[in-house]
Amino acid sequence: MSAQLPPEQLDDIRSRLKAGMTPNDIANFYGRVADLDLIEVERIRTAANELEQEQEENP
Repeated sequence: MSAQLPPEQLDDIRSRLKAGMTPNDIANFYGRVADLDLIEVERIRTAANELEQEQEENP
């Protein structure tokens, strides 16, 4: 699912996760800043969850 987002956005999500934001926080942030619809917010939330799992598996 995260492959649907541009690499720059994935990098930003990774840095926000490392800074301590949760996937929900990140999705809500993007939703507010970019005025996204619910499907786009959910796409970001899913990608953030996937990236968070990757970080936990590969610290």
